Amino acid sequence: MALLLLLHHAAPELSLSLRAAHVHHHLRGEEADEDARWCTRLCEELKIPFEVLHLGEPMPPRGVSPESWWRRERYRLLAAEAARAGCAAVLTAHTLDDQAETVLLKLLTGAGPRGVAGIRPRAGVVVRPLLEVRRAELRAFLAAAGRAWREDATNQDTRRPRAWVRHRLLPLLEARFPRASEHLSGLAGDVARDEELLGELLGRQAPWLQPGESVPSTQLRQLPEALLARWTLQIASGLPLREPPSRRQLKLVAAMIHGGRPAAVDLGRRWVLRRHGDRVSLLPPPCPPFESQPAGGRVTLPGGWRATLGEAPEPQATYRVWLDPRILAASPVWRSLRKGEGWQEAGCKSLARRLAAAGVPGPWRAAWPVLEAGGRIVWVPAVGVAVAWAGTGEAGVAATLEEPWQRRWK
Repeated sequence: MALLLLLHHAAPELSLSLRAAHVHHHLRGEEADEDARWCTRLCEELKIPFEVLHLGEPMPPRGVSPESWWRRERYRLLAAEAARAGCAAVLTAHTLDDQAETVLLKLLTGAGPRGVAGIRPRAGVVVRPLLEVRRAELRAFLAAAGRAWREDATNQDTRRPRAWVRHRLLPLLEARFPRASEHLSGLAGDVARDEELLGELLGRQAPWLQPGESVPSTQLRQLPEALLARWTLQIASGLPLREPPSRRQLKLVAAMIHGGRPAAVDLGRRWVLRRHGDRVSLLPPPCPPFESQPAGGRVTLPGGWRATLGEAPEPQATYRVWLDPRILAASPVWRSLRKGEGWQEAGCKSLARRLAAAGVPGPWRAAWPVLEAGGRIVWVPAVGVAVAWAGTGEAGVAATLEEPWQRRWK
C-alpha cells in the first residue's frame, strides 16, 4: 500500500509508468478474497492498471517448505506478468525490519555468509526500493495520508518462525539495544558487498557448475578455504533450496574436494555435489517417470516440469519450438522417455544417450518429457521436432518446456 502510493505520487517527476499486481494464494478464504477486492478498488481509484494473479497450485509438493514454495511461485507469477506487460522491473515493499528479521533467522538456523547477506536490494528484475526504510515510517506515512491498509492474519501466528522473530525476539532485542534492527540490516549490507567481491574473484579462478555438468577437482583444490566455501554457496544460490548450505555442509564439500571423502554431499532437497575420480559434478534430485498426461494448454507435470502447448511461450523456458497447428486436434500427450527408447526419425538408437550429449543430467533422463500424438513422437526437448509436425512462428503453435531447476525466484 505504502509503496504504491509513494510511486503514484512520484510517477510524474520520475516519468514512471506504473502497473500493479496482487497474487491471490487461495489459502485464507474470504479474508484473501477481500484482500484482492481491496487492491482492485484502490487501483481503480488511482487509475493504475491492475491484475490479480492466481496461484494455480496453492499447496506445495510434499517435503517442500510451504513458505519457500509460495515465495518462489509469487515471484514467478510477478515476473511473468512483468514480461507480458513489458515492464522494466518488479518492485516489492520489503523494509529494513524485514531485512533484520531475515538476518536473525539465517543466523539462528546456521546459514553461511550468503544467507546472512539477507534480502538483496536487487535480484534479477526484482527491485526493493524501501529496504532502508522502517516499517513504522511507512505506517506513519499512511496514517498521515488518511489511508488504511490490510494485514495478513497469518503474520501474527508466532508458531511461524518469522512471526516469532518479529513479535517476540526483535522487540526484546530492541528494548535493550534500540538500534538492533539497523545494525542487523547494516551487517547484511556489509556481507553482501563482501560476497559480491568474492564472487568476482571466484569468476577469475574457478569454473562454475550447472546441473549435470562436471569440472576438474584440481582447479577447486587450488582455492583458499574461504573462496571454496563461497564457490559452494554461489553454486547453491542458483538452486531451489530452502536454505543456503550450512557450515557443516561447507566443511563436507571441502573434505570431498581435498580428500575424496565423502564421495557426495547433499546441499539440500537432494541436490548433490558428487566427486567421481578427478571430476566434481552437480546432480539434481531424481524425477520419477510418469505416464501420459494431456498436453493442451499450460500444465505442470509430475516432478515439477512446466509445459505449454498452444499458449504464449513462457519467457523463462529453455526449450521452445513452433509446431504445426494440427497438433491441437491430434490429442497430444506428454509422457516420460521409455527405457531403451530410440527415435528413428532423429537417427538415434538411444534417446538417453542423445540427451546425455545435450547435457541433460543423468537423474532426470528417465523422466524426460516427450510430446507425443497418435502414438508417435512429435518433439523431444533438447533433441528435435518430427519433420511432419514442424511449424513456424507466423503459422504455428508454440510448445515449451521449463525444467524444475530454472525456477530460481527468491
